[in-house]
Amino acid sequence: MSASLLSVVVLVLLVLVILIVFLFRKSPSGADGEVKGRDITEDPNSPLRKWDCSRDNRQIIFSDVPLGLTPYLVPFNKEALEAQPREGFEVLISIAADVRFRDGSSREIDNFKSPVTLWMSYNARDLARLEENKYTIDDLVPVKIVPGATNWRPFSGKKIDYSKMKRNENGDFGGVSITVDSWGDPPMGWGTPRSSS
Repeated sequence: MSASLLSVVVLVLLVLVILIVFLFRKSPSGADGEVKGRDITEDPNSPLRKWDCSRDNRQIIFSDVPLGLTPYLVPFNKEALEAQPREGFEVLISIAADVRFRDGSSREIDNFKSPVTLWMSYNARDLARLEENKYTIDDLVPVKIVPGATNWRPFSGKKIDYSKMKRNENGDFGGVSITVDSWGDPPMGWGTPRSSS
């Protein structure tokens, strides 16, 4: 075998090995397509962490997360989720994210040792959808897929703070704070109208 033919064979084998490695490589979280939240805790010694899972110009911030838990944004099938029935509201304005919490062993966790607070803002597309459906910011309600079921419902039985729904003096979009004791990995988003009860 000539030296040039041997070098071509070696080069082809090298390219094949590289392609195979990239093909079977996992994301850092160990699951394809997952994106780890960004730890934005100000105090490195704090036993409670603050995580940024923002996407699509929409803030999604988890505060008071127990040390050792990490949120991951998980890919979702938008069309399948949009097709799910709705209870307690009429229009699904948007699907913000599907977030899962994992411990150090990569196990999904659905109950927290202490309450965690979620801050979720709306974005410009949410405002456009509200206008299309003849609703206002005052009609927005945070919604989620109910764990163990396949339907959308407003977050309930939790502490929900609507006091920052309006845009602030800097023009930043508003949103809600929701305090939860458990998670159950629900996809979440915005619906309308908000129930008057």
